[in-house]
Amino acid sequence: MTDGPGRSPSGAGRDPHDRDRGDALKHKPYLPYLLVLPALALLVAILYPFLTGVWWSFNSYRLNRGDPEFNWGKNFLTLFSTGEGLHAVGITLTYAVVVVVIECVLGIGLAMLLNVGRYGNVFRLLIVLPLLLPPVVAALMWKVMLTENGVVNWLLESVGQSKLLWLNGPDSALWSVVLIDVWIFTPFVVLLAQAGLKSVPKELREASSVDGAGPIRNFLSVTLPMIMPVLIVIITFRGIDSLKMFDIIYTTTKGGPVDATTNLHVLAYLDGIRNLNFGMAMAALLVLWLLCYLISHFLLKARRKEAMA
Repeated sequence: MTDGPGRSPSGAGRDPHDRDRGDALKHKPYLPYLLVLPALALLVAILYPFLTGVWWSFNSYRLNRGDPEFNWGKNFLTLFSTGEGLHAVGITLTYAVVVVVIECVLGIGLAMLLNVGRYGNVFRLLIVLPLLLPPVVAALMWKVMLTENGVVNWLLESVGQSKLLWLNGPDSALWSVVLIDVWIFTPFVVLLAQAGLKSVPKELREASSVDGAGPIRNFLSVTLPMIMPVLIVIITFRGIDSLKMFDIIYTTTKGGPVDATTNLHVLAYLDGIRNLNFGMAMAALLVLWLLCYLISHFLLKARRKEAMA
């Protein structure tokens, strides 16, 4: 007997595996809790070190001087009332802004050239080569090239220019590190920008050209708004990476000369590992985490608005 014309008997269409799973849950009510345990373990593994670091940031805690002593946030006052801490914040923000702007401009420009070029696929393979190198290896390679008698100064002398101090000069060290960062990570921007450019309908650009728009107007009015979601993702990733940059800076300059390239991450390392001052180190890292969180929050909020528009 059927429930109606063209219908199967009641329950006949039910998957036997669904019934087995329902029976298993009835006989094993603790099973859902067991399945949640890995996620809880991962959550604890993340939160415990983070909350421990937050607690240490509000304590006077030197590894060679006994247990932490609560100091009501004195570490943060010290960080922002001394020239060293404010300088590190300034270097962190300057480095991140300069790197992101240069990489976005170069990356989008190269992506557009590769899209219109005849040999785009060949150059695409070549341009991603820096991404295949670990940042530390690439930084060591550039450190050798930028020495006083390195290949870069040799090239400058061969065209009649004088040598530059590069990583050894207080005024040029930060820009030398920026150069290395741009060389390594611009290919990342190129790849994402190319993916965004592929999504721009060719008809829109052609219609804009027919209406009399030149290349610059075409890019600003058609291409840039269309790739804005991808651009926000690029800025988010590269902005956060640049704010917490450590390996390239420490490999090439160790924060020097003097403190010309000492950002918050390097300052935290010097305080925590060299000076064993875990309280100050965690305060610097907490400020760095807050910067990363705020920037990612506002950028992702802008991404959601862009998606809803």
